[in-house]
Amino acid sequence: MKAKLIFLVGLLSIISCESILKEKITGKIGVEEVLNDTTFSAMGAYFSPNVKNEIILSWTEEIDTSFTNILKYKIFDTKTKSFGETKEVKSSIGIQSHEESMAKIAKTSNGIMYAVFRYKTPTPKNRFAGSVFYSISSDDGTTWSEKKKLVTAETSQSQSFYDIALLPNGELGMCWLDNRKLIKNKGGSTLYFAHSYGNEGFVNEKPIAGSTCQCCRTDMFISGKNQINVAYRNIMNDSIRDMFVTKSLDNGKSFSKPVRMGKDDWKIFGCPHTGPSLASNGVDLAVAWYTGAESGRGLFFKNLNDEIGFLKNKNLISPTGLHPQMTALNNGNYYLVYEDFYTENNQTYSDIILNTISADGEQNKISITKKHTFNDHAVISNVDNNYLLLAWVNKVEGKSKIVYKLINNE
Repeated sequence: MKAKLIFLVGLLSIISCESILKEKITGKIGVEEVLNDTTFSAMGAYFSPNVKNEIILSWTEEIDTSFTNILKYKIFDTKTKSFGETKEVKSSIGIQSHEESMAKIAKTSNGIMYAVFRYKTPTPKNRFAGSVFYSISSDDGTTWSEKKKLVTAETSQSQSFYDIALLPNGELGMCWLDNRKLIKNKGGSTLYFAHSYGNEGFVNEKPIAGSTCQCCRTDMFISGKNQINVAYRNIMNDSIRDMFVTKSLDNGKSFSKPVRMGKDDWKIFGCPHTGPSLASNGVDLAVAWYTGAESGRGLFFKNLNDEIGFLKNKNLISPTGLHPQMTALNNGNYYLVYEDFYTENNQTYSDIILNTISADGEQNKISITKKHTFNDHAVISNVDNNYLLLAWVNKVEGKSKIVYKLINNE
């Protein structure tokens, strides 16, 4: 807790009193739409991989005054550029609500839907422990199975910070952080991987990296040549917490030795609660991440196209930006969203920034949120060659809601 407080104080100390530079970009910024019923709070927006012209936007929403949560979702039709009706996963009632370890829904290429969510299950040794469960729907969300525990091993008492991706073979891959130790006598969690098997559930779990930072979002991304990339924050020498990636070229049967994606050397005895994001513009794989390193604090971006790219050539996006999420279009551009801060009349506000990064590294930034509001944890998805879909959390008078925009980038 002390380390987290120091981290937040350090962040606020470098927030400029001037407004964030708002530059014009080519394209039409859509109208901001509210996604959820605003009677109660909602958080944790997540976009599924695009399967057969459908993108699932899921989130966690309170359903009563006792702060009971349920997983809800809408399906976005990429042809009509519109959402269907709001649906919910009944078996998820009572789940944990978390902005970095959010519940998720995704669909296999054969149309089997998986909903993944977490319940708090504190233990005497870990008050933050929780168990991940999932439900399956084989009829496009009309009915959902009873929830099933992801990990049944008694030695696994906590799973968290999971991600899902559509694998090259059409099944879903899933990674998560687990308390089981891959490396004995070392701190941190262990990164695990499993994959779906039709409507049978997740199978063949295996550890793929050890000594990971316990509280940062993981990211799984499929790049060219059917390469599975899993990015995460690793713990080095007990205190250095930098970004790593491990890869698989055989559909998750085996993974490479994890590689460091740059030498920030951020020494922190605590969890930053901000993970990496991967994307590919069809040529290069790139990563965006936050570091609080003494050598340079802020949100950074870099291409990972060769060994030099892994070690050097990081580009500063913002000294105060947090929680990056990224996608790309076939025009060669990367599109990065994150929250950033500005202060006016002694009040600090948070914007959602859309930063277009060209193949040659040129940046073009614009705020997509209303002036003098509080916004965070944005997510982004490419709809087709010209459209982007964004969603984020907007907070007003103690309540939070999910809002979204469709952006025409023609």
